[in-house]
Amino acid sequence: MNTFFKITALAGLLAIAGHAFAVDEITRADQIPVLKEEPQHATVSERVTSRFTRSHYRQFDLDNAFSAKIFDRYLNLLDYSHNVLLASDVAKFAAKKDQIGDELRTGKLDVFYDLYNLAQQRRFERYQYALKVLERPMDFTGNDNFNLDRSKA
Repeated sequence: MNTFFKITALAGLLAIAGHAFAVDEITRADQIPVLKEEPQHATVSERVTSRFTRSHYRQFDLDNAFSAKIFDRYLNLLDYSHNVLLASDVAKFAAKKDQIGDELRTGKLDVFYDLYNLAQQRRFERYQYALKVLERPMDFTGNDNFNLDRSKA
């Protein structure tokens, strides 16, 4: 029994060690995986939207106001601290926020995929910037401050 435990523990440690070396390092922007819509996503979107609008216990209309709420929640999910996406990025996609309901009904989820991929790109750019900042020596002589509350950003 004791030998079995040791062999199992050793096998587990070897498996974990193997996974540690299996991570791909992303060093260029073209290496970022791009999320794309697949045919089954459109079908699922149409069915889920139909189910929610017709069979949910609380009836609601998938109108422009509700579409705007969906967009705002998705945007908040992708960039909660308002430190990933640029204001110009948000403005570009905010023009389409009233069309979200129509896109969910038809299964055309381009806005969601494009916004997600852009957020991934901006995260990578932010990561690259942080690495460049870390290459410079730190200067503690200034009187800098850091605002942790990003709700108004």
